[in-house]
Amino acid sequence: MSDLIPTSQDSVAPSAARIALADDAPTIEELFSFAREAELRVRTLRMTIEDRVVNAKGEQLTTLEVQLRHPGHARVTTRRGADRVTNDYEIWLSDGETATAYQAANRSASVRKLPNRVAGSDQDDLPPFARQYVPLTRLPAGTLADAFIHPHGLFRNVLVTGPLAIVGTQQVAGREAIVVRARHPRSAKVLVDRPDRSIDVGIARDSGFVVLLTERIGESVTRHAEVTTLDLDATLFESAFELKLPADVRKLY
Repeated sequence: MSDLIPTSQDSVAPSAARIALADDAPTIEELFSFAREAELRVRTLRMTIEDRVVNAKGEQLTTLEVQLRHPGHARVTTRRGADRVTNDYEIWLSDGETATAYQAANRSASVRKLPNRVAGSDQDDLPPFARQYVPLTRLPAGTLADAFIHPHGLFRNVLVTGPLAIVGTQQVAGREAIVVRARHPRSAKVLVDRPDRSIDVGIARDSGFVVLLTERIGESVTRHAEVTTLDLDATLFESAFELKLPADVRKLY
């Protein structure tokens, strides 16, 4: 058992201000505040997201498998298609200081320091909409893994740009999710900047993690991303955060 990840509380610095939601229906502001602190309620996490996008090529499936250990250690494996044996996958691995990215399809890899954040962007005297969230453990920017675990940008840059309403609850991965709908969010590309566009986001009542994202144009679903596995304080092994690159890998800088 020596290769188990240590689970000492000493390795986690900040803590969540709110441990759980009240039994009654939360306001949208309370729900978003609860979700922003979701990662602070766990020491380790395993999450699987299935992302289905419908476009001119038909339905395309992408699966993201996330393993996270605070502070700083994360692994995100991205697979395209339903075949788990395919070589069309990518691995992103970080130790909190550097990030290693490996693309199996072209056998290339890069090792880079994580970029510095803008100085002063997380100051407490900034209004919430202008403040940058500093995660306890960073994930690849612009991915669903980052949006589901660090939803501050999703809320600030997308959802709040349109009228919001809580539209109900839904069972996702065996958990109750509170669903918030944004109608005609303004943060969109020109082709989907339409009055009948909407985005539903489901937030797990027990943990605050985003577990569902559905985009619609009218009644047609154009994207449906759903968490299929969510293990809080999961048992992880040290090997999860190790990556042995092939001898013939092509390194990019």
